[in-house]
Amino acid sequence: MTDETSEPGSVATDPGPAAATPAVVEPAVEPVPAEPVSFWQRPNVERYVVPLITPILVVVGIVVYVLNLSRVFLSAHGHTSVIVGTCVTVIILLGATVLSNSSRLRSTSIALMTAGFLLVIFGSGWLVLGHSQVKGTSSAVLTATGPSQGSFTITSQPGAALSFGPSSLSAKTGIYAVTLQDGANTTHTLNFDQTSTLWAGLVVNSQGEKLTSRIFFPTAGDYTYYCAVPGHRAAGMQGVIHVTGPTLTLAQAEASGKPSGGSGSGGSGAS
Repeated sequence: MTDETSEPGSVATDPGPAAATPAVVEPAVEPVPAEPVSFWQRPNVERYVVPLITPILVVVGIVVYVLNLSRVFLSAHGHTSVIVGTCVTVIILLGATVLSNSSRLRSTSIALMTAGFLLVIFGSGWLVLGHSQVKGTSSAVLTATGPSQGSFTITSQPGAALSFGPSSLSAKTGIYAVTLQDGANTTHTLNFDQTSTLWAGLVVNSQGEKLTSRIFFPTAGDYTYYCAVPGHRAAGMQGVIHVTGPTLTLAQAEASGKPSGGSGSGGSGAS
């Protein structure tokens, strides 16, 4: 028998039962929230609302497109109408192609693209809105009667082609009495691009009607006249007056002119 001795100061310990392993607590699994269903994907909306609204929106879109594009073709000058109309059509076709393949796009992106296409359609008409309206009367215009150094008559030509006769005139700087005669039995106006002419504008409405007013040519240059009825200028109803001579003030032109009378002024003003 062997006696075991412990060293002085040591304390005997009882190992006792084995220490218990702490239990691992697993976190609670939260349910994955369902993705929100958009308004347009709800069953009742897809079944009743979308079939009702879609044809209305299509009709409104077609009407807006036709009105704005027709304004472009009626009012723009030269090749502008063809260029603007082609660009708008191409943009719409490209947009339709993108939207037809937009299954991966977010609804906000589709809405922004649609709004952009509508803006393009509306913008095409607003680009030429100024040309499609009869111009308002200028605040500073000459009276129909007063001194003038000459006169000439511009006639709206009868027939299918819209035109003025003559389409080209020559004059000196100063004041002239200008007569607009309706030879086509329809409404026509006589307007000038240059506001420096102080032109009040003339409008005739029936065949044989004549109206006269005065115009001021202060400097040498080309002065363009036209009919402001929508579509008439684009169809060729315009002309030019070639003016030569020294620069004059209105007072000088009034002093050098001879007294003359007119038969009245119309309601369309210079642009």
